[in-house]
Amino acid sequence: MPIDKRRESRVIAAILADVVEEAAGAGGLLKPALERINHLFAPAVAEPFALAGASRVDGALADPAQAPLCISVLRELIAPTQLRVGVGVGVVEDLRDAAHGRDARSLARNALQLAARDGGLSRYLGTGEAGDVLLGALCRLVDPLIWARTLKQWEAITAYRELGHQREVALRLGVTRQSVGDRLSAGHRRAVEEADAAIATYLTYAGRQRLAP
Repeated sequence: MPIDKRRESRVIAAILADVVEEAAGAGGLLKPALERINHLFAPAVAEPFALAGASRVDGALADPAQAPLCISVLRELIAPTQLRVGVGVGVVEDLRDAAHGRDARSLARNALQLAARDGGLSRYLGTGEAGDVLLGALCRLVDPLIWARTLKQWEAITAYRELGHQREVALRLGVTRQSVGDRLSAGHRRAVEEADAAIATYLTYAGRQRLAP
């Protein structure tokens, strides 16, 4: 499906993702998760997220600042299966330069390749040389925290995002509130969310700078 060029904001974020260790049934796991993402982020979706092959995710957001949260929610929906993600930030008008590798999707493809090369999980390109270095460094700090999460930590983090209270999470999981708190802490929920917020803030800033007269 083509990018919707009628959006008010011309800056988009193309997102490509691969399952890190492809397993049988990965597509069956991803498909309902992507349907959920398209529903939750509908106002920001420029191109619906869908499977491109057995285990590759392809989509785009009209609001790049939504990308970090979108990626985190998708990871939670399919955990403990891990995704490696490349995000390319560009303006819709740059799509005509696709042959030169300057469009958002080409940047996302390059970002995904860089993440794989570095053994990481996330990479952003398209915010300028300084911005790309800054976001790359932040991803390298956060990726190991995500890699290290256990199944129980993922369960607690996913439930907490949905329910918002440790007591309700404890009731759902059949554990104590203290156990929930320990799992959230050990899974570095707050650190990852703060990193997501920092990346979102920078993407908003970079988008404004790009479109400034």
